[in-house]
Amino acid sequence: MTAELLTADRLRDALAVTERWLATNRDAINAINVYPVPDGDTGTNMLLTLRAGLAAADTSPGATETVGALCDQVARGALLGARGNSGVILSQMMRGAAEALADLEAAEPADLVRALQNASDVAYEAVSSPVEGTMLTVLREAAEATVAVGPDTLVGVFITAEAAAQTALDRTPQQLARLREAGVVDSGGLGVVVILAGLRIGLAGDELPSEAIVIPGAPDIAAMEHTGYGYCTEFVVQAPRLDRQSLSQRLNDLGGESILVVGDLSTLHVHVHMRDPGPALSAGATVGSLSAVKVDNMQAQHEDWAARASEPLPTVLPGLGLVAVARGAGFEAAFRGLGAIVAIPPDDARPSAGELIEAARRTGRANVLLLPNDSDVLMAAEQAAQQSEGLITVLPSRSMSAGLSAALAFNADDSPMQAQAAMRAALDGVRCVEVTRAARDARVDDLTVEVGQAIALLDGHVVASGSSLDDALIAGVTIAVTRAPAEIVTVYLGSNAPIGAEEMVLDRLGAALPDLTVEVMDGGQPHYPYIVGVE
Repeated sequence: MTAELLTADRLRDALAVTERWLATNRDAINAINVYPVPDGDTGTNMLLTLRAGLAAADTSPGATETVGALCDQVARGALLGARGNSGVILSQMMRGAAEALADLEAAEPADLVRALQNASDVAYEAVSSPVEGTMLTVLREAAEATVAVGPDTLVGVFITAEAAAQTALDRTPQQLARLREAGVVDSGGLGVVVILAGLRIGLAGDELPSEAIVIPGAPDIAAMEHTGYGYCTEFVVQAPRLDRQSLSQRLNDLGGESILVVGDLSTLHVHVHMRDPGPALSAGATVGSLSAVKVDNMQAQHEDWAARASEPLPTVLPGLGLVAVARGAGFEAAFRGLGAIVAIPPDDARPSAGELIEAARRTGRANVLLLPNDSDVLMAAEQAAQQSEGLITVLPSRSMSAGLSAALAFNADDSPMQAQAAMRAALDGVRCVEVTRAARDARVDDLTVEVGQAIALLDGHVVASGSSLDDALIAGVTIAVTRAPAEIVTVYLGSNAPIGAEEMVLDRLGAALPDLTVEVMDGGQPHYPYIVGVE
């Protein structure tokens, strides 16, 4: 009996279906981020990573690549296009699968079983300290199931893998206390389930479901197909009594994307991407009074970024260069003022490894220090360093406030070792407090928070909540100061900081911590009204 074969054309079609299914489920995946913060973007990072891989494949008329060649093209594109930690891990899974299929013109079911096993092995090897109860576990158990069952059809491989992955996903809260406490399954693991389902649907030639997967514990966020750039529109609406769900549905009906409506009965903060910001603002104005209105033309931002990226590279000069990842006009200006090239991704996502390499090359220096300034950019930064042939050295900054302190210690005339030592010392002396509103109900880090409630995170962990952003700010900074001595508190105001925030910070925070120097600067960052450096 002749085994069923997977050709390059059939695989390309299945990957296209997988991309569409992942796009449908992007918001559902984003919504179950363990920490209930508004910039959880696991689904976005995985989708953009997959799209980068598909964009690198040869789709020209008459392309005759083998399965091995196609997989290599996709894996290489994903490697440089990977965004966020979940995207980097996905790119390693794709690399492992490509290695297993490298020499094949077409693949049999047994080859796909080996590809899944190698995808899991390579991903585990890429993570310095693998943790069970994550997307690593979900793929490993899927691969192990296909080895045990030995399916004899291509679709059968992914039926078996998807079922085992779903079972593994359902168990993730039992393996990780932070998931159990938050009441969600692992978001990256859900992404793996969605990808395996997409491959199964694509190979079977079935129709995609019209609705996204419903995830227990996730907020009611409509899944939307994200296309183009448009306008990022944010505003605060206030009224005696507001209906959050009704306003969210209205924005969805208007064609909004990336919708986030959080707050309480009298105050809601709205974030939405629209082709035209006018209807979104009108929807808010019909239910209350608007304030803190902010509209960014994302198409113009994209074109500006693309124009910079297409400029010729400068001549390589001796000495050190500095690259910093930043969001917000104030932070961007501050890093540029300290001599850094600022990496700003074009779509409000985390930057890819390829974009970080491009930014490093634009410094015109032979050695470049890179400040990721976000724990979810660290793996992409490390991947960029590995692919840059010695150009990039990563300094593991996990926040923009810490990154600025490190940048202040940067001296382009120092040796690489001297600069790294000085900047690492600066990083070690900074704690970061981030204040935002909870994007969903959750229990995390031993605290129970409700959607819309103000929360403070200290170095990435929720440490306090409050009835107002100001209360959460004071509580979070007080805890930071209690845990380690401090002299200076620098508060960076976000694009959605409350009206009169500077005066409030100087008065209330200064009164609460009279022995410290309190400074206020305009950061302009999205999602977080306050980011604080405590040092």
